Amino acid sequence: ITPTAIAENICLFIRSNLVAEGIEVTPSTPLTRIGLDSFSLIEIILFVERQYQLQLPADALTQENINSSETLAHYIYQYL
Repeated sequence: ITPTAIAENICLFIRSNLVAEGIEVTPSTPLTRIGLDSFSLIEIILFVERQYQLQLPADALTQENINSSETLAHYIYQYL
């Protein structure tokens, strides 16, 4: 699995579960720009942990790590 594949998987989850239909979500889209709140970000982290069977450390939720699906994917990739 690659960071790109992880980012696409996160985007698919966001499109399917967290944003209104028609909202464009790409790996580089800033997550706060599409209206995601802290609860949505927690849902994304829980999805990732289930999907990739890992436990991210508490410090995973920094602005740097969760700016976009792409930055989150690169962070997650370190733990696989």
